[in-house]
Amino acid sequence: MKIKIYILFLFLFSQAVFSQVNVSDRLSFSLRGRYGFLIPHHSSFVYLIEDHIKSYDFTISIKTKGDKYWQQLYRCPELGIGFYHANLGNPDYLGNVNAGYGIIRIPIIQHSAINFYYSMAGGVAFLNRPFNVTGNIYNLAIGSKANAFVDLGLNTEIRCFNRLCLNAGLQFTHYSNGAWKVPNLGFNIPSVNAGIKYCLKKPEIPVKKPETKNNDFKREFEFGVLYMGGLRENPPPNGRKFYASSVSMYSEKQITPRRMLGAGLDIFWDPSISQRLKTDSTQAEIKNNFRSGIHVSHNLVFNKVYFVMQVGYYFYTHDTKGDGYLYSRFGLRINVTKHFAANLTLKTHKFKADVIELGIGYYFKR
Repeated sequence: MKIKIYILFLFLFSQAVFSQVNVSDRLSFSLRGRYGFLIPHHSSFVYLIEDHIKSYDFTISIKTKGDKYWQQLYRCPELGIGFYHANLGNPDYLGNVNAGYGIIRIPIIQHSAINFYYSMAGGVAFLNRPFNVTGNIYNLAIGSKANAFVDLGLNTEIRCFNRLCLNAGLQFTHYSNGAWKVPNLGFNIPSVNAGIKYCLKKPEIPVKKPETKNNDFKREFEFGVLYMGGLRENPPPNGRKFYASSVSMYSEKQITPRRMLGAGLDIFWDPSISQRLKTDSTQAEIKNNFRSGIHVSHNLVFNKVYFVMQVGYYFYTHDTKGDGYLYSRFGLRINVTKHFAANLTLKTHKFKADVIELGIGYYFKR
């Protein structure tokens, strides 16, 4: 069921971003090899790492034409879908991973012979050797087969022929399950990459300029309320799962055509809190699973899709030792209709995943 929800959200993402894009003469195919390493950010990783991470990815992408204002603002980015495969440096205990994802490549410098760009990708990764109490107790990094996949890149593309390009660059890849199933230390993999790209037709450098000046765009406020929820598991593995939920009320203003700033109030209900605090005899009687916080936000705007980044502070919480007072969110919000929004974010404490939140909400602009 969780995998189906991920696939549905990716479908909504593609519909919102790919809307009204003409694919007839902008299609291209890319194949890249990667070589990297697993960051040992926890002591349990040290004995697991036996080799470097070797991987490859294949993508199909479309160069936008600049028909939409947001495409012009981002210098006519490429939108696409891709497949990723990697070994994890230890075939017996870590195995390998396959991932499917959506990607956006945003040019920084465009020229007829060279293109310098950054990329952001997100999807679902499937591991074949997760932690298992009967078959694989040594993988203390991830306990689930299905995981969130995030991939960030900085690359250079050099044109060799009319339709063929060579590319190389740097990538940072992460996958984890957001504490849906422990263990959940996650994988962080920096790598270098090199590959080729083939275009069905010779690419052209877009010459269109934004049809609306920066001072003319609507500096609107967006007000909304979101209900979000997700499952998380407390240690030890195969323990009880808890449904954590929250209500978030926010106000955000679009300060530039590409950015929004805002703030909001969050109310959380997490029944796993009291269970975790039972291990501390001084807090054994606490039964209140509510906590509240305020957050500030910064969103990147891509048509109807927002890349959400939030930092919050709990002004009411009992779990001050484990989670502390600070929390953060990273993910996507899609304005599906004029007033209906869908949300997918990862909530963290101290860079440690707390829960993957799926949500719906109501918003309006003024």
